Amino acid sequence: MEEITVQSYADAEAFLSEVPKFTKKNPLEETRGFYAYIQGCEDGKYAEEKLGKLIHIAGTNGKGSVCAFLQGICRESGYRTGMFISPHLVTTRERFWVDGSIISEEAFVCAFNWLAGMVEAYRRIKPDYCPTYFERLFFMGVYVFARAGVDITILETGLGGRLDTTNVISNPILTVITEIGFDHMEYLGGTIEQIASEKAGIIKHGVPVVFVDRKKQVSRIIGEKAAAYGCKCCLVSKNDYKINEIQKKFIDFSVSSLYYDYGRIMVRTTAVYQVENAAVAIRACEVLKRECGFEKITVKSIQAGISGMFWAGRMEEIVSRVCIDGAHNEDGIAAFVQSLKEAPDLTEVSGSDRNVLIFSVVKDKQYDKMIEMLCGLQMITDFVVTHIPGERGADLKELERIFGRYADKSVQDIHVCENIEDAVKYSMSVRGKTGMVYIVGSLYLAGFVRKFLG
Repeated sequence: MEEITVQSYADAEAFLSEVPKFTKKNPLEETRGFYAYIQGCEDGKYAEEKLGKLIHIAGTNGKGSVCAFLQGICRESGYRTGMFISPHLVTTRERFWVDGSIISEEAFVCAFNWLAGMVEAYRRIKPDYCPTYFERLFFMGVYVFARAGVDITILETGLGGRLDTTNVISNPILTVITEIGFDHMEYLGGTIEQIASEKAGIIKHGVPVVFVDRKKQVSRIIGEKAAAYGCKCCLVSKNDYKINEIQKKFIDFSVSSLYYDYGRIMVRTTAVYQVENAAVAIRACEVLKRECGFEKITVKSIQAGISGMFWAGRMEEIVSRVCIDGAHNEDGIAAFVQSLKEAPDLTEVSGSDRNVLIFSVVKDKQYDKMIEMLCGLQMITDFVVTHIPGERGADLKELERIFGRYADKSVQDIHVCENIEDAVKYSMSVRGKTGMVYIVGSLYLAGFVRKFLG
């Protein structure tokens, strides 16, 4: 694939959208070779130490939210912060954050053109090298964060861990592994143990590890890997946090700690799963303060960082009574279902009004169980099944058939809309004055609706 330089953000995005057609995933050693090359160019201007202190985060669910909580806390503590996350909902720029804001179109174009020059130069050494879509974004992030002069870079893996592009980094100060479940099994393995082993592949010798202690077999694998690498482990279990109160716009919770009294903490969401993610971020910050020299982190900055965090697409009310959630696998849907069940007053309707749920999914997901769990939500009166455009979208008739199997047809209706916009318009037309519309099943779906209604 021939490299180009561009004049506009639209041209850069257009080029990147074509990349998957021309390249396959590179072996990690090849990716590491190019990473080493750019580190050595321009007198080390983009060497790893120029990215500040690195925090590396993997997991199946919650890792983006944990990144965002950490960003908020670090910023409140006075640290200049970079954050690299995936995927994005609306614009590719969402993958690059500096001090709490996504980068500008101009900064994106600069990073894109810098990388194009680097790839062209490297091909004099390795003529066949062609970065994948995700590799390009990661290397652009190196440029962005090095140029910004950040104190901390929070780095989210793309897929898995052991073979993920981000795992070319060599010196993180902290590793965080969030909840692990079944997803991307075609790449990571068909058992929870295999998936956990892949995620644990980001663990480095002597680097502290914070992880979610929910599944015994997962905790065993992460613990064994950490012990073999001489890493201190800090676990976060359900016993480490307590929900005190759920209101329409926030959750009040408490965290237990051996070191600090945090009092009551607030997350500005009704998504109960964000409490666990916040607890993971808090535990990570305790390690940063006690083990890594981040003395400016305080109880006050932790409280402010947690309460000030907003993360798009996670139980987000994008317009009045329309809520999108990025749940896209079994554990994610289970967490979404739990959020609705634990806050039933949020779903109460009056008279003939209705609560409507729009669902679609990509075809490589295990969506049968996802649909079964959603149909167990008795507060949902209508399911609207729609189709994600392109080849990745699951077959619409198959989705309708599965909903027909699990829905309680005496109280729940099933509707089919081929077009996502039509699904949203229909759902908003039948909900009435007090009903809600929920959109779940895919980050692609959440992003499309957010752009459509935003």
